[in-house]
Amino acid sequence: MPRVAIVVTDGVLTNAVFELVDGLSLANRYTEQQYGERETLPPTLDVRLVSASGEAVRAENGRLLSVDEGLHSGPYDLIYVAPFAIGRPEALAARLEPLQVVSDWLAAARSQGARLAASGSGVAVLGRAGVLAGVVVPLPWWLERPMARLYPHLAFDVDRKVEVHDGLFLAGAHVGEPALTVRIIEAIMSPDVATWIERITGVDRYPDGPDPALAFSPTVLREDELVKRAAHWLQLRFAQKPQIADLSAAMALHPRTLSRRFVASLGMTPIDYLQRLRVEAAKRMLARSARKVDRVGYLVGYSDPRYFKSLFRKHTGLTPGEYRRRTRAGDPA
Repeated sequence: MPRVAIVVTDGVLTNAVFELVDGLSLANRYTEQQYGERETLPPTLDVRLVSASGEAVRAENGRLLSVDEGLHSGPYDLIYVAPFAIGRPEALAARLEPLQVVSDWLAAARSQGARLAASGSGVAVLGRAGVLAGVVVPLPWWLERPMARLYPHLAFDVDRKVEVHDGLFLAGAHVGEPALTVRIIEAIMSPDVATWIERITGVDRYPDGPDPALAFSPTVLREDELVKRAAHWLQLRFAQKPQIADLSAAMALHPRTLSRRFVASLGMTPIDYLQRLRVEAAKRMLARSARKVDRVGYLVGYSDPRYFKSLFRKHTGLTPGEYRRRTRAGDPA
């Protein structure tokens, strides 16, 4: 059965801990209801509260929170770092110092294939573990400056609620934690279980809008498993300036051959497909956030604002500003 560790530290915010604990418990209950009559099932998920020492921690609300085990009782399939109180934002660096042992442990777990998750200030522990490169990191607004000072190489987005990428599950502000829980359930159990949780709780697992890969589904002219794999590769990396040469190497195929197969299967080249993914992501951000247009372009992978605006207009017939105004006026554009 999948094992989940929830890492708690002194000053932990217990609402985030039990948001995940309760969601995973509901997921176990649903699975038991669905299949328990056919056979006796153990809990589908084994959820453990973990601290660095294996001893209880003092939560921010003053209560003593018991834990199940220490760090090295794994391995775990997913490790979630719960947020903790910091006080003043400038105290973040000092607050992270005694958590170095946790960061080192997380880095080792990641190298061995574990999925990692965090929300709020817990994201800073993953930053210290060095596992957030290449990911747009959602953050509470008050953490943006201290995080930027500590990790100037990372990209942050205080408007984004949830980011899921390549085995990393991140939530910024507290409002994103329910959605994060459902996305974790979707990944480590199944979309069916996640959909059930979504229905009974009213939580939207995609609070920032649908993934561009879901919103953009080109007509398949000819089934090609390799093109499916290549498209998925691009879906996971569309905002990170992936190179077609890297895609070709990952698929073990010459770039020209890869391009021909894309055109035969989807009617477009890999570059066209990548651009459409980026435009769909930009449309989502423009419709659902107040981010500046240039910032939207940067977040989906374009450093040149003029090029982004030109490309967006080519694909939609509208400038980014026009698209935002129309969608907010109720026109689906």
